[in-house]
Amino acid sequence: MADILISIRGLKTNFYTYTGVVRALDGIDLDIYKNETLGLVGETGCGKSVTALSIIRLIQWPPGKIDEGSITFEGKDLLRMSNDEMRNIRGNKISMIFQEPMTSFNPVFTIGQQISEVLILHQKMEKKAAMEKAIEMLAFCGIPAPERVAKSFPHELSGGMLQRAMISMALACKPALLIADEPTTALDVTIEAQILELMRDLKTKTGSSILMITHDLGIIAEVCDRVGVMYAGNIVELSRVQDVFEHPLHPYTVGLIGSIPKINQTKGVRLDTIKGSVPNLIYPPSGCRFHPRCSKAMDICKTEKPKMVEFEKGHFVACHLYTEKVS
Repeated sequence: MADILISIRGLKTNFYTYTGVVRALDGIDLDIYKNETLGLVGETGCGKSVTALSIIRLIQWPPGKIDEGSITFEGKDLLRMSNDEMRNIRGNKISMIFQEPMTSFNPVFTIGQQISEVLILHQKMEKKAAMEKAIEMLAFCGIPAPERVAKSFPHELSGGMLQRAMISMALACKPALLIADEPTTALDVTIEAQILELMRDLKTKTGSSILMITHDLGIIAEVCDRVGVMYAGNIVELSRVQDVFEHPLHPYTVGLIGSIPKINQTKGVRLDTIKGSVPNLIYPPSGCRFHPRCSKAMDICKTEKPKMVEFEKGHFVACHLYTEKVS
């Protein structure tokens, strides 16, 4: 068994709005191992990004608040740390790549200045040494002419180049965990392939763990070791990527995989669909949150939330169809 890098238990994050409490995370349990890439996949609004922001405590109050749970990293609960202690973790030992690099960089400072700032703050480097390290990181992430890019402002770079620059900044302090939130959003397929290949190489070279957040099952299949499937604030299935694709257990996972177009699919055959829509998390369904859309729903599904069980070795599922635990 690989060593656990970060352990999340019973995580509940809510958003207190004028219309009611949005129960975004409903008791998440999740372990991320050292030197693994763990994927989180699910529909928009299922809680993937909220999970990531909860880990680095960037849930803004108001309206968001982490109400319950623990996030243990290096033997300490991140949720019990002071703001100063958390600032030393964030960007240093745990870094995050956000969805939109253009809105994540400050438009009035150069790329090099912004990467240098991270090194000056966390590594206590001198200004000149930090700039040299920033250029080195840009080159490390495959950016041509890194000296020129370091002197450039964000608006002078393409989307793919900005994403590489953001990865350079995230890796500058050699974090133990890199969180990538939809890292290939708005990139064309060629640049997307390059970014994914870069992240695979960087994990090998740096030994960092990666939490990959996406709605794209193709990305999950390509770069992840394990995958957690999320639905309406819950993780409903968790296993090795190959097991989930070849033998999905939860009806929601079965529906997701069935909706993927296949190269050898017979012409005129309709793709599978999941009926209904994502529930309003101010008034979530009782019991299993997926039961209103599930073709295999039973009476117990309407009243009792299913517990996560290990149905097969290393393959966990939260569904009343699977109640036997494999030893």
